[in-house]
Amino acid sequence: MRSALLAPVLPAALLALAAAGLGACTTEDLGEAAETTEQGVASNVHVLTSRNDVNRTGANPREKILTTSNVKAATFGRLFSRPVDGQVYAQPLYVGGVGGKNVVFVATEHNSVYAFDADDTRASASPLWTRSFGQPVSATDTGCGLLGPEVGITSTPVIDVQAKTMWFTTRNEENGQYLHKLHALDIVTGQPRPNSPVVITAQAPGNGHGSVNGVIELDPLRTMQRPGLLKVGNKIYLGFASLCDISPYHGWVLGYDATTLAQTNVHITTPNGGEGGIWNGGVGLNADENGDIYYTSADVYDTSGQPEFNGPGNLGNSIVRLHDDGSSFTVVTKFTPFDTRIFSPQDRSLGNGGGILIPGTNLFVAGDKRGVTFLVDRDDMGGQADQDAQIVQKWQGTARGAWGGGAYYKKGSGGFYYLWGTGDRLRSYRFNGQTFDLPPLVNTTTLTGYPGGALSVSSDGETPGTAILWAVRGKRTSPALAASTGAGTLLAFDADDITKQLYSSDDDPADMLGQATKFAPPTIAKGRVFVGTSSNQLVVYGLKNASTPAADGGLADSTTGTDAGSSDAANDASGPPPTWTQLYAQYFGPGTPGHCSGTGGCHTNVRGGFKCGTNKDECYSGLVTAGLIDPMSPAQSILASPTDSPLAWFGGSMPVDAPTPNPAAATAVKAWVNAGAQND
Repeated sequence: MRSALLAPVLPAALLALAAAGLGACTTEDLGEAAETTEQGVASNVHVLTSRNDVNRTGANPREKILTTSNVKAATFGRLFSRPVDGQVYAQPLYVGGVGGKNVVFVATEHNSVYAFDADDTRASASPLWTRSFGQPVSATDTGCGLLGPEVGITSTPVIDVQAKTMWFTTRNEENGQYLHKLHALDIVTGQPRPNSPVVITAQAPGNGHGSVNGVIELDPLRTMQRPGLLKVGNKIYLGFASLCDISPYHGWVLGYDATTLAQTNVHITTPNGGEGGIWNGGVGLNADENGDIYYTSADVYDTSGQPEFNGPGNLGNSIVRLHDDGSSFTVVTKFTPFDTRIFSPQDRSLGNGGGILIPGTNLFVAGDKRGVTFLVDRDDMGGQADQDAQIVQKWQGTARGAWGGGAYYKKGSGGFYYLWGTGDRLRSYRFNGQTFDLPPLVNTTTLTGYPGGALSVSSDGETPGTAILWAVRGKRTSPALAASTGAGTLLAFDADDITKQLYSSDDDPADMLGQATKFAPPTIAKGRVFVGTSSNQLVVYGLKNASTPAADGGLADSTTGTDAGSSDAANDASGPPPTWTQLYAQYFGPGTPGHCSGTGGCHTNVRGGFKCGTNKDECYSGLVTAGLIDPMSPAQSILASPTDSPLAWFGGSMPVDAPTPNPAAATAVKAWVNAGAQND
């Protein structure tokens, strides 16, 4: 958070924009409006949600280690792997500063969650913790061979750093009964939060498929919770579709209180018809700075010819914006392709890749299984009109559709939109601030089969030579649906010019990925690339000269060579640790090296600022409120972190009037934090 801590206190409106991930990802400091409450406390680099942010751009704009110069076979490759007990469909998530470590979290189809030290390269390193959450459902029972042999945790969880909590869903078989469950987990210990888990059920009025006496119930066997989870404020949102389109099923959006796990909202896409699942190719539901929710719904197989396709209230094969009214949802606006009656019953609908809210605009982009791409005004999508003339732009984005969606790199007032569809080549569309320029830039050497490439972007903002497009693709050549992608490859391209391939894991036998997972993008954070596989492994790539674990369990920082989070760093001090009274008098009070102005405060756009100018109690309270110390979990306090502390003594830039290194002060602060960070 070093650079952020120099920023002035942000107005609430700007915090809301930042919270929604506009122009960034969940690696930024966040506010109340979306995804979480001020999540950027422990580190300036986190990946906490599906596709990195609530826009679902797939971009990490704070990658300062990997560049277009060092990502090449000579210097970059496979570092290590971690065995897990099932296939990994959920995107790995990353949190900096958990108990002094950078941690990557992995969820499996065997209903297990793992926490691994992201920087421990030892081949035999064990998980920090692992927890199992009951028996998954057999693919024999679901009747769908496209996901198997078992179905457990498939959707990407969501994490709130401030709450130190992860939310995720499982599918369970218990005594012959099929269940969906919502869980909340302490990311430090792996223990369940109070009220966790809850069994997911839902009812909605309607006379559609499976209705009994005018009521439709969520079918726990036929329904699949596939999109990544979304957190907005203190609400968790879940999207549901089916497996293999086995009827009866419907699309659902359910809202839950993040603390109590009580259900608060229910929305059904096809109350008087059928299908219309929300699966998004695994991509999470979107949210804007207002907290409104977006989804793309899929196939409707109505061939009846009735005047209202799929019955009154149909939202199948559509892009939909919802507003949460507290206990219900309101449809704000929607778009349905004009030719939905023709192509939706042919299984050529929307919903196969979710969509992206383009940062800094009022636009939403998504594609269908035909490969047609739609750019709509999120404030007025226009419903349904002849030739789709009411929308902003429509074009043939891919040859056959991009399963698992695309990625977006914001650059200047525009950016780049990347698609790698099934039976197609990698494409890059330049966004000019209003529409996408045609034709695209195409890498002609990248023809691939189903399901195409799963994409992510990393960059150090817009710094030249840092923007990289990452892809995981299978080696299948057929565009036909399949249960597996087969053996996979990790690839890297110059994001500014995708015709320039930087790296392939196939170039060195030691770098081979193993079996890829459908629709599962890589996660990039702090010089590491994390890939979940269907080989029951997490595979980790990075620079070959990267850091190794420090002997005391602390982590050597790959950019500075200093301790990067060990809670034992203050053990170098001799004698008893100082008290807060002593620290304030010597280092934080008026006239001391670390004094922050009593009027301006030490600014942080995480919590709005803190002041140390009046007395030690006010200063201590400010540090707690700002998230710089955690007296309940001292090891997670970032005040003494060499990578994240705002203080110049640890490499930061505060206070601005005296940003001078002070080894004695650093040692004293470390010792005090290690002793419990109490107001003593």
